Amino acid sequence: MRNLRIRQLLLLILRTAIILLIVLAFARPTLDSGQAGLLSERSEVEAVIVLDNSLSMNEVKLTGSLLEQLRQSFISLESAFQPGDRISILQSTSSPEWLVQDESFQPGLWERVLQRLQTNYLKSDLTNAIDMATRKLQRSRLSGREIYILSDFQASALAPADIEPLLNEPSSEGIRYFAMRIAHTAVDNISVDSVEVKNRLVEVNQPLQLQVFLTNQHSDKHLATLTSVLLNGNRVAQKNVNLAPGQLTEVPFNITLTDNGFIKGEIEIESDALQEDNRRYFNIYVPERIRSLHIVPDKAFQSFLPLIVQPATERGVFEFEQDVLLNWTSHNFSKYDVIVLEGLNQIPETLMQRLDQFVAQGGGALIIPGENIAAGSYQKVLRRTQIGEFVERVGTPGNSDQFLTVQNVLWNHAIFEGLFEDKKKQVSPIEVFAAYKLRTAGSAVTLVGLSDRSPLLIQSNQQKGTVLFLTTPLNPRWTQLPFKGFVVPLMYRAIYYAGNRKIQDRQSMRTGQALTQEFSNLEAPYDFVIRGDEVEAKLTPRIKGSTLFLEYRNAPLPANMEILQNDELIGLLSVNTWPEESRADFLSPEELTKAVSGITLLSVDGIVGEQVQNSRFGQEFWKQLLILALVLLLVEMLVARTGYKNEQALAT
Repeated sequence: MRNLRIRQLLLLILRTAIILLIVLAFARPTLDSGQAGLLSERSEVEAVIVLDNSLSMNEVKLTGSLLEQLRQSFISLESAFQPGDRISILQSTSSPEWLVQDESFQPGLWERVLQRLQTNYLKSDLTNAIDMATRKLQRSRLSGREIYILSDFQASALAPADIEPLLNEPSSEGIRYFAMRIAHTAVDNISVDSVEVKNRLVEVNQPLQLQVFLTNQHSDKHLATLTSVLLNGNRVAQKNVNLAPGQLTEVPFNITLTDNGFIKGEIEIESDALQEDNRRYFNIYVPERIRSLHIVPDKAFQSFLPLIVQPATERGVFEFEQDVLLNWTSHNFSKYDVIVLEGLNQIPETLMQRLDQFVAQGGGALIIPGENIAAGSYQKVLRRTQIGEFVERVGTPGNSDQFLTVQNVLWNHAIFEGLFEDKKKQVSPIEVFAAYKLRTAGSAVTLVGLSDRSPLLIQSNQQKGTVLFLTTPLNPRWTQLPFKGFVVPLMYRAIYYAGNRKIQDRQSMRTGQALTQEFSNLEAPYDFVIRGDEVEAKLTPRIKGSTLFLEYRNAPLPANMEILQNDELIGLLSVNTWPEESRADFLSPEELTKAVSGITLLSVDGIVGEQVQNSRFGQEFWKQLLILALVLLLVEMLVARTGYKNEQALAT
């Protein structure tokens, strides 16, 4: 009987313990309090999920693209939420875009976001995205405020110094940050970072010099690729390039141009792990011809200029028209690229006003003074063109006993580009017997100087155009220039340079950016379209006087975009990807934790919902309690069975 009472007491204890364990298991206790507190219950949560589907996530490896890994990680995050939670989802590419805002959690929400989560060519901007997400939750009235960041955490995308003050604001207290890292591995990838057109003046049948910059993004492996240059879709040059690990390599190309007008250029390399950085776009403009109006005092004026530019006129490079000063009002300056004033002793005020307007809109002007200038008139001209001020006339025309010589040529200027071999940049002695001595303005540049350090050829930029001023007439009584070979390339390139500035070429932007381009003297109707391989959009101009401003925002794809007015090509715009997105430079877990203080790293390989739950409330151990309850239940069954047999034995 004593043993029976002990067994009954033991059964009572076991059954009580089993009930208590089952009750505790359903209460879901934790080993620590977590962020929500020991006695907290699951309350509604307001969460902002930041998704980084920037260009670097398009990388492909044997297991698939990183974008697909991002999608799977996003799917796994769904289990962390329940009905009643408020969800906002932000795409962190520049500029960040809300995919979902302030929606209640529901099963179809995730599928809807996945349909919008597609490949793009934009740069990641985690700094701005975290700022937007944090400021949104600062206004939330819910106690549970959480931000989830799914990204590869490229170092260029996150600036800790910019977000640290925001995280330390009192209104940010209680906001919890979670991170899911989409890890890159070392893959074979060469990126085309940029292409530079070295020529400042580009001409038909002349060399086009390109400098292409490639980077081997692999940290340990040598890579090779075939680099190609395409102009207007035609492959014109190729080179095999070998790159050391992590090396930036410059690849020069020297190509002879055979086309004029707007030219679309591309640099292309072979396929690798990240296809989107294997192509780079650029554009150039080669004038079909430079249209010049040469204004002289009268028909009797003898000028060497038509003879100097005659070879270029015969080749069709120049369209050279000459007229006398009396007839200047009969010409529409907007039809010309360059206005040349030669031999005028006085420039009428109305002509100067029209020339000012012409230059401001992108035209070029070359002024060669007369032999007996009116000092007051030219003083106004020099000041208005910001060339400088007239000082005096030096030397005596026709007196060859005293002279100055041409010296101090600004060889790195575009006018002299390619005229001489690098090691032979010198001019044979050229005598100047007389000249007008000027004091140049601060913004003016002396292109050719004389032996007394006074200028011979001066340039001044006026808004979109340029003015060139020669300080001596092209007259044998004043200078030997008309009889020297140097004068031909000098005058030819000066006129070509001044007339080439009217068209804005080499315009470029990055995907996601905005660009405003100006156009002058365009005639109605103003029907503007920008068109690429896969994109076409209408452009609405802003009009200010005779100037039109066309703005193009958020270019989604890299391409050479055509700007058309009434189906006529008036400009090119090269849109390219961000080189930063190709760099294999990512924040380590330690760097990420330091950059965003208190952030919780979630493993993409584990059960994300459980990790979030543990972080909110601590590590649950209800499973262990249920197992212990089952063990005690088995013990209880054994004890009860033994006790029953003993009771039967006593009864008999």
